[in-house]
Amino acid sequence: MSRLEIGAVASATALCRIALFGAALLDAARRRAAPLRAMLAAVALMLGVETTSATPPAPPPPVGPLPPDILASLEAERLLLFGGTDLWRAGGFLHGGFAWAPEGLDRNGPLLRLLVGTGVYQYRSGRRLVVAGQVLGALTSGWVFRRGAFTAVVHGGLDVQDHATRPLDPGNPLRGLHIGLRFGVETWWEPAPDIMVAVAATWSSIGQGFGLQAAAGWRVLEPVYGGFYVGPEVQIYGDETYRQLRAGLHLTAWKLGPYQWSGGVGWTMDTDDRSGPYVRFGVLTKM
Repeated sequence: MSRLEIGAVASATALCRIALFGAALLDAARRRAAPLRAMLAAVALMLGVETTSATPPAPPPPVGPLPPDILASLEAERLLLFGGTDLWRAGGFLHGGFAWAPEGLDRNGPLLRLLVGTGVYQYRSGRRLVVAGQVLGALTSGWVFRRGAFTAVVHGGLDVQDHATRPLDPGNPLRGLHIGLRFGVETWWEPAPDIMVAVAATWSSIGQGFGLQAAAGWRVLEPVYGGFYVGPEVQIYGDETYRQLRAGLHLTAWKLGPYQWSGGVGWTMDTDDRSGPYVRFGVLTKM
């Protein structure tokens, strides 16, 4: 994918990682709730109180179910709203959108999502410095697959982009309005209760762009707002004529009230010999 699409694709892939984390968070909550539920059951048994359990929303992993009140709130979460920004030396991008799962965000089933965004970027055409603006819209549908601590999303759909340059650059193949297709796959795996591994890939027919992302994290500071994941991340973007490599650190799933925050910082290098820092922020809420 070209230098013109870096923020857009990073944002689109981040959305799936957010959705995958939502499903993984439910599994983690079930695991952590098991000891407490066992203790409450033992107390109830000593007091002669009959206990009941709620029907789980999906085929459960080998852990205890959540309390009915928490379970009901998770079952009701079908809509995820998100937004964020991605900044680096040659441009910046703002994005927002939603993901809707009619069967619930914690279940196997279909997923529909919309991503919209806008940004500016710069590049050199000969000796001229060109400043360009971009508007993006992507409507995709797919399926969420869950098996224990592993979750995957496969999706595809419509990709629309509009690029304008100043001064006019007729040699820019992405200048103007383009309509194409976008496909992708994202995975989230928790090999241990406090460890995550995420891998994602995306491809667009507009400019033959592609993106690859990989991240690992460890949950830290559990007593502070429930903790969050931190760890390394690597990202590669490009197309037939351009490549960009990013390496840095990420923070994922820092929950403050009804919102979950994420971010990343690191260093980027590209085939235009432009090196420098990058930074990204994201926020989501579910309802």
